[in-house]
Amino acid sequence: MKKLAISAILVVLCLIATHVLAQDTTVYKLRLEVPVIDMPQNKDIVRSYPSMNQALELSNDFYDLGFYGLSKVGNAIVKPVKWQSRFSRRNVANQALNYALGLGFAKYGSELPIPLGIWAHEEFHRSVLGVNGVSSKNGNWIGSRWDGTVYGVKDEELSHLKSTNLSGLLYSYVAGVHAENLSTQTNFQQDFFFRRAAYKNALYLYNAYYVYNYLAFSTSEATDMVKDGAPDFENPKAEQRDYTGSDFTAWAYDMFNPNKPYEDRDKFPNGEGVNRRVGFSDLSPEAQDFLREQKKLSLINFINPAIFFINRINLGAHFSFNFMGQYYPTHFGNDVALLVPIQMYYGKYVVGFHRYSNRNMTMPGVELGLIDGSLTNRWLVSVHLKGWMQPKDQSYFATESVAGGSLDVTTKYRISKSVHLNGAVTAKTAGWAAGNPYLDQNFSFRAGLNVNVF
Repeated sequence: MKKLAISAILVVLCLIATHVLAQDTTVYKLRLEVPVIDMPQNKDIVRSYPSMNQALELSNDFYDLGFYGLSKVGNAIVKPVKWQSRFSRRNVANQALNYALGLGFAKYGSELPIPLGIWAHEEFHRSVLGVNGVSSKNGNWIGSRWDGTVYGVKDEELSHLKSTNLSGLLYSYVAGVHAENLSTQTNFQQDFFFRRAAYKNALYLYNAYYVYNYLAFSTSEATDMVKDGAPDFENPKAEQRDYTGSDFTAWAYDMFNPNKPYEDRDKFPNGEGVNRRVGFSDLSPEAQDFLREQKKLSLINFINPAIFFINRINLGAHFSFNFMGQYYPTHFGNDVALLVPIQMYYGKYVVGFHRYSNRNMTMPGVELGLIDGSLTNRWLVSVHLKGWMQPKDQSYFATESVAGGSLDVTTKYRISKSVHLNGAVTAKTAGWAAGNPYLDQNFSFRAGLNVNVF
């Protein structure tokens, strides 16, 4: 890992030194990823496709198509005037209409049983369960059912997972909202580095609201009402019910009761197994305070100028940047991050700073990335390095930390101006990294196509 990191740093420095002093002014209508393979995840889970990363890319594609299509509708209703200031009355009306259409699509379109927000949310749950040996089905998919669940999981499997791999179970609970976070992060960075005909500003607002609102629900009495009332409408067979109920109350309950057997939950009335739903009143006072604190921290996701139409901040003709805050709930506590994409001439870079926290420690993390550096006229390379200190036993109650990190190298081969073949390798130590379902040391390979419409 150390040799790979040194090699990656040298590649980054060489590419920085060779960038041409110019700005990329291409405007992209669409930027689509066609994910083909992601190993070993495509063989590690029973329903092997899509992987966590593939689910993210597919949902991003559908958002790209949706927002571009809605912008055409909005522009037809209120036509923008290019030669006028963006603050002219007509252009402001156009932007407001497009934002409203995008917000409606993000809110209501995301719930459709196709590769969009809720579908990806459930796939992220499934990915973590899958790599930990638990098969499941997406309950927000046109090919199965449309109720925003992950089902097909037995109580015995969840009991076994808690007793043998608590970190994996806790990660599966919070992985769902990681889909919303990564949707914002990846689209935000893409829309910064590559000028777009239609931006997805409203999506970032909705994703931030989704995480905050979910935590607000999870810290309210409504969770107890749902726990008591939902069984009347749920299937008596345990495998047909959602595997977790409210993600965050289940997360806090099992995190603060690590030695309590899973089957000690309340019995499911008039059916099999336990009531998987956990109410806020079921939590200890310390766990309740913890969830309230997470709700406050989730407001960090609103620190994003792109929510307010600021897609890049220009400092001179050849330097621009932007920034965003992010809050991630994790199996050991949380990660609070500041990400800063930077463009200097043709050079595209990402710098990030992290604070990982559990009950007893706050630990630092840093990341550095180079995006689409030119090796030749046809070959591009992206290099992303992360380094961190995280709890040694990956526990909320841990008192010792350990160093770790990951290295991601992606290469693209230009078949034509619009189409690239891409391949990527990721090597990571033990520890948590957003977008990776594995908590142990892991080496992964991905491949697919990148399609651009100008």
